[in-house]
Amino acid sequence: MLNKIKYKLKSVGVFLMDNLHQSLHLEYRLLKRGYLFYQHEVTKQDKTFELYVRDYLSEIQNFNYKTGKELSEKTRIHARVSDIFSLRPDLIKQYFSQNDFVFTDYRILTKEYDTSIMEEEISRPLPDTEENIVEQPSSDNLEEKLTKVRAEILKYESGEKKPKHIGQRIFGYLLKAHYLNAYNDEQRLAEWQKFTGLGSKPEMSYLREPDYNKNETNKINKQLKSIEEFFYLIGLNIPIAYSEKGKKK
Repeated sequence: MLNKIKYKLKSVGVFLMDNLHQSLHLEYRLLKRGYLFYQHEVTKQDKTFELYVRDYLSEIQNFNYKTGKELSEKTRIHARVSDIFSLRPDLIKQYFSQNDFVFTDYRILTKEYDTSIMEEEISRPLPDTEENIVEQPSSDNLEEKLTKVRAEILKYESGEKKPKHIGQRIFGYLLKAHYLNAYNDEQRLAEWQKFTGLGSKPEMSYLREPDYNKNETNKINKQLKSIEEFFYLIGLNIPIAYSEKGKKK
């Protein structure tokens, strides 16, 4: 009896955690929904894979959002999910044929997809012209990306966007990902003032550990998600660690 209770509690915990992951990661939610449709339509009803993909992608493109801003923020995620289905159907078949599809499966699937796309771009030969050799897309220019980061931080520091600490967390992630180098608080402050052009002193906790949690877990995870989406939009690959426990660090 006790074992049954423990099993039920564990199952409830896993279910709640999976719902949390889905609420924080739209991409995971869309793929999870795709997995459930795959199990129902392809595995159980013998629907062809091609027809399943067409119908599912058509469905997710018709999702509605409350505001135009929300729509624009989510459109890129919808496009990325469509690309995974279109460019790597082998991954979809491999992971969706499993007995379950959980958050760790999602992480592995997307990592495999990202790796294959990066390898393809690196190996793809460019036309042998001087123009293509000299010119690089502006999105690949690190200085331009850092300029966008600086502008975003200043919006939070000026009060144009809130809460203020998000801008400081963004800078902390630059340090953590070694886009800027600082190894103690004195160096962190110097880099902050040099990068932002401000004489202000930020909260060092956010610069040392940008995912520092002094709020409730759900709230901080939503804020970290907004930072992750910002980095993704400007083309910086900076991993974000989400909090799964309501404990202060």
